Amino acid sequence: MQPVNLTMAFAVTQLFLLVIVFFGILVLRAGERKLSVYSESPRPATRTHPVLFAGFALLTLGLLIFSEEVLFYSKPVFGDVELPGIARTNAFLFVFALDILGASFLIRITGGSKNSPFGAVLFTLPVLSIFLREPPGRFLWYTFAVAALFLLVQVDMARRDIEENPNHRAAFSFVTLGCLALSTMVGYATRPQ
Repeated sequence: MQPVNLTMAFAVTQLFLLVIVFFGILVLRAGERKLSVYSESPRPATRTHPVLFAGFALLTLGLLIFSEEVLFYSKPVFGDVELPGIARTNAFLFVFALDILGASFLIRITGGSKNSPFGAVLFTLPVLSIFLREPPGRFLWYTFAVAALFLLVQVDMARRDIEENPNHRAAFSFVTLGCLALSTMVGYATRPQ
């Protein structure tokens, strides 16, 4: 597959991922509006500022669109104007790193690893990197970063869970990280050549 096709596939994937997250935030906000003003709910989705989300979307999509391969095919549109480009490999690295950090931040402010509806986004990223033909060193780095951040964004679980079973957090972490490792191994073994 040509590098420009990979870059455009990543741009479309990134757009869909951003749309999924955006609608997830909207659904959370709608549920929070139903809560009483005097409720003890922390209202986590209301902390996600729309301007910050839009800036994140523009930055990540911009990095992909201004990669050298995409700019090469847009030369007829811009004529003699030379736009600065970024290498595709660097653009992919920056976008995946930003996605991992952004998903971790979103998970942290919406209830932590156990309660956030955005955990699936974080665990989708390493597998997407395999299908977008990132080198093994890179997608392994993404996988380890996701695993480490997953453990870091765990908000203290409810006291009753810990009081009922002190090994709940350890079991939750083991199963979740085990599934991440399994999906990464299967993705690597079945990756397109």
